[in-house]
Amino acid sequence: MRILEILSGTTACGATVHTLQIAKELLRRGNELTLMVKPYGWSLEQAERLGIPTFPSRMKRFPFTDYLEAVRFCKQKQIEVILAHMSGANNFAVVVGRIARVPVVLRAHAHTVHPHWFFAHHIIAVSEQTRRYHITHNLVPPKRISTVHGFVDPERLTVPDKGVRQQVRSELGLAPDAFVMAIIGNIIPRKGALYLVQALPPVVAHYPNLRLLLVGVTHPESYGVRVRQEIAKLGLELNVLWLGERRDVPNLLQAIDLYALPTLNDMLPMALLEAMWAGLPVLSTTAGGIPEAVRNGIEGWLVPPKNPEALTQALLEILNNPEERARRAQNAHQRVLESFTVGPQVAKIEAILQQVVAQYNQK
Repeated sequence: MRILEILSGTTACGATVHTLQIAKELLRRGNELTLMVKPYGWSLEQAERLGIPTFPSRMKRFPFTDYLEAVRFCKQKQIEVILAHMSGANNFAVVVGRIARVPVVLRAHAHTVHPHWFFAHHIIAVSEQTRRYHITHNLVPPKRISTVHGFVDPERLTVPDKGVRQQVRSELGLAPDAFVMAIIGNIIPRKGALYLVQALPPVVAHYPNLRLLLVGVTHPESYGVRVRQEIAKLGLELNVLWLGERRDVPNLLQAIDLYALPTLNDMLPMALLEAMWAGLPVLSTTAGGIPEAVRNGIEGWLVPPKNPEALTQALLEILNNPEERARRAQNAHQRVLESFTVGPQVAKIEAILQQVVAQYNQK
């Protein structure tokens, strides 16, 4: 197929990483693909590093120059289908598709109410819960939306250095016997870091060597201030480390003992799947699409969102049962290996694109 993939995000996040992985895999599978990306930022740099053909565009609505250039590109390259990711790209894609007479498929990474979903020929949701949301809130007909779960690229996560655990721990000043858990991803209100901090005092009373790493960009700044104030109020300054944004997540995963995601709402975060592939047990919540990957009692521990008391009880159980941690960690790795890797998931996306093209050409 001749595919134009459109990405509006310019920084590293689950959606942008997934887009690049999809582009790379679709090219490997023999498709002709060009990635439209903004002419600056991390996404463009990574696409060029991976050898993905790019079409830089600011994707501005006014004046109409960017739309017209994209339409000309579609006609010159005889593009058969457009695949778009993230709101800016989705808006741009549905207009270009209508003018160029090319079918448009949008990938739903988030819960948003927006008219662009109505104009797509098909939508790919990253979790079944996300699919249900768009059917209910955006009135998308069920036959026009499919679920293809998020995924990881094992090649990207492989760490050849067996001594990396000790190296990272030494760098961070973590004792060899410390029990280390981490929230990896942007520190934003929806991810629920505040509730995990509030759950810690009774746990730290029994396990003073417990450490929590907060990894990612804090936004908004006021939320970071609130979490820091709670840490100080509870006397947890020695137990909680703020690492900020890290570019060595595969190494970091080797240095921790538990992945935590006390989220209030999530589709299916890539960071969660990466931690599972790395063989980490998971402490998370029953929110969003999380239970579609993590089964309580099998790959990890799931508790209701916004519930520090439940998080406390789960943490005590986790710390008191090393054998059970190891069992669920192994199950987590196996679960991702069997159901959430890049090759099989992109093959499903490719099949949907082929079906959309075939149906469009029959009209």
